[in-house]
Amino acid sequence: MIYLDNASTTPMLPCAVKTYEKYAAHNFYNPSAIYKPSVQVKQDIIQAKQIIKKSLGATTGEIIFTSSATEANNLALIGSLRSNFKKIIISSAEHASIYNVAKHLEEKGLNVDFCPLQDNGQIDYEALENMIDGNTNLISIVHVNNETGAINDIKRISEIRNRKCKNAILHVDGVQAFSKIKINLSYFGVDLYTISSHKIFGPKGIACLYVKNKNLIKPMIFGGGQEDNIRSGTENVPAIMSFKTAVEEIGDIQQNYEYVRQLRELFIENLKHLSVKINTSDNNSPYILSLCFKGVNGETLVHMLEEQEIYISTGSACSSHNSGNRVLSAMGVSNMDIRGCVRISFSKYNTKDEIITASKTLADCYCKLLDKLR
Repeated sequence: MIYLDNASTTPMLPCAVKTYEKYAAHNFYNPSAIYKPSVQVKQDIIQAKQIIKKSLGATTGEIIFTSSATEANNLALIGSLRSNFKKIIISSAEHASIYNVAKHLEEKGLNVDFCPLQDNGQIDYEALENMIDGNTNLISIVHVNNETGAINDIKRISEIRNRKCKNAILHVDGVQAFSKIKINLSYFGVDLYTISSHKIFGPKGIACLYVKNKNLIKPMIFGGGQEDNIRSGTENVPAIMSFKTAVEEIGDIQQNYEYVRQLRELFIENLKHLSVKINTSDNNSPYILSLCFKGVNGETLVHMLEEQEIYISTGSACSSHNSGNRVLSAMGVSNMDIRGCVRISFSKYNTKDEIITASKTLADCYCKLLDKLR
């Protein structure tokens, strides 16, 4: 089996599984209880937050655990919403958990501006600067796009915000950036930042929102006041501690980046003889490769590879039931090309032999499919 859908999810590391079992079966205590084992579990959670915060390059602020990045993104937008908000800005390339919330708020009467994209998938920085004015209350821009791997310059966005409307809240969806490119929230100057566990070889069901100032966020879930009164509910301790373990196993980000870049180049090299449109640029994250195969259906290619136990995707798993591709359309990719689009997403654990096999198999499947359609 060759797995190349790592932007969708990743397998848990053995050490993360071991940690999960420890806190599920042995250190199972409720961290809100007052007896010693529970107090220790509470301390373990506090330590996990410090480790995650350090990995984000944050010296101040809080980590708020949530059940998913979708919940964290919803919390960032809806939790920061106030009755006097006049305008929010998001990019046209946001994950559905941001984009659909923004569309919902727009339907409720809030002024929502959608920042266009450049051809390379990054936001149009000049357009963003023109959009931001004194009425802007919230800006949400994805760090690394989950469809194309396009990397937005968060520091530049923060500086634009500071020039045009320094009080506007800046949220960044960092799910596809975390563990893959260097992140320094203190340097970036963001207010809110989302990351997820199951994208970095931790368990599903746990993510978090970094919050620079707790006064920026109001709770969406009410109850016992856990997570600094921002996200009530008994903490998912096994998942939290496994998340921490996965963070500790990230390793050298630059070294991993360079290795995955080589995997990406090797994959592309084995497709050069074909009629393939590459939607990602050299400046994008090497972990995500978006390809459009001319004259075929991308979904058919995915299933042909599946028969040989090679797993890729047509795009975001969260939007796999929808037709078309909103992000690629915003980049100017034609509907005909989008029809033949597939997404390859690598991990540091993929081998070069896997990449050679997968790319050559994909090329063979494409040629066979073209022959059938002629």
